Amino acid sequence: MEELFRKIPQVSKVLEHFKGKYPEELVKRAVREVTQMYREEIREGLRSSVDSIYKDIEKRIGELSSTSLKRVINATGVVINTNLGRAPLHREVVNFIEEIALGYSNLEYDLEDGKRGSRNSHVEELLKELTGAESVLVVNNNAGAVYLVLNTLAREREVVVSRGELVEIGGSFRIPDIMESSGARLREVGTTNRTRVEDYEKAIGEDTALLMKVHRSNFHMEGFVEEVSLEELVLLGKKHRIPTYYDAGSGLLLDLSRFGIKSEEPELGECLRKGIDVVSGSGDKLLGGPQAGVILGKRDLVNAMKRNPMARALRVDKLTLAGLEKTLRLYLEGRAEDIPVLRMLAESPTVLRRRAKKLARMLKRIKGLEVELLKDRAKPGGGSLPQLELETYCVSLKHESMSTEKLSRALRLSEPPVVGRVKRDRLLLDMRTVSDQELKDIFKALSNLKGDRDQD
Repeated sequence: MEELFRKIPQVSKVLEHFKGKYPEELVKRAVREVTQMYREEIREGLRSSVDSIYKDIEKRIGELSSTSLKRVINATGVVINTNLGRAPLHREVVNFIEEIALGYSNLEYDLEDGKRGSRNSHVEELLKELTGAESVLVVNNNAGAVYLVLNTLAREREVVVSRGELVEIGGSFRIPDIMESSGARLREVGTTNRTRVEDYEKAIGEDTALLMKVHRSNFHMEGFVEEVSLEELVLLGKKHRIPTYYDAGSGLLLDLSRFGIKSEEPELGECLRKGIDVVSGSGDKLLGGPQAGVILGKRDLVNAMKRNPMARALRVDKLTLAGLEKTLRLYLEGRAEDIPVLRMLAESPTVLRRRAKKLARMLKRIKGLEVELLKDRAKPGGGSLPQLELETYCVSLKHESMSTEKLSRALRLSEPPVVGRVKRDRLLLDMRTVSDQELKDIFKALSNLKGDRDQD
């Protein structure tokens, strides 16, 4: 034991070994942690050699210098994957964000007048043109948009909404909770499965400030169901001179049928054309941009939200605005099919099969890996298009010396991490969310797999 302790190198010797290769403070921290681990293992009789200490120190240096937030290869097939960051951005959008991030910008400066400007102006006219809205406000996300709408238009007053639309939006956050935080009072009408326009009308009183509808974007109900249409809600609102608000959720800006996708997902501009006073949606779902909450609607109502002190607390930064502006310009240039989310949703099974076959050929060269081609179905995800299932192709994997769970974990811990989905004790890599450029990274990750014992 004492002999092993003496073989542990001094800190000065290790620093000299790694001098010029890594920052000295990083090396010192790695040396402290690894040598302490070695000493404990020697005392407990778990280590009989220190020959690999330099290798382990360098490995720890790499771990300490690695960022927590990483680029991940999404092989789950879930296009709008909330856990994996939702919408990936177009390369031109990323380049523009980098350009704005590297220097100063006219974020709140009017270059023509030489005076203070509005950060909202960089996207307002673009969204007006795309949707026909009278006024626009962009905040940090759609939950923030819901909060600001309710806080501005219905604070300490009642909001009428169907029981069947009191949804949970993820992360245990629920519409009633957001409503309560905003200061508005919830007035539930109808039942879970059936709500009629008469239910709304019976609930209207002197304290009613807003008629609200929430799109059930993350689930679907069928059977003995009934809900109030936008047109019915608009007519009722006009009859009683009460504003109407639709939380449309996914931020869709165009008709998906142009991509061959049948959906009941509400298009923001269409909601306004049907007469809804205010509509909101997410920037990082079907819109395909960065995280944001887009509020569109009548000028007097949206302008009131702009004057709300909470608008400053919920405002977006320059990088979000840069990403959103450039994404919206792709729509205006007629290039919506280039936006990654829409491209992945629309990609044909033929293309996916070709990509799967290419990856399968590469992976069959790896010893101990059983590789098959599998036709399957994938979901769009991210609280959008809950009914839609997309035909897809996967590469199905099984390892001769590793369980499927350990194989999945090993890929998650690779660089870059590869996240697939487990089905019937096989790991599936879904090509709908994998690009051609990522195939080499997947091959490298699987080629570097070690045996079963190394994954424990």
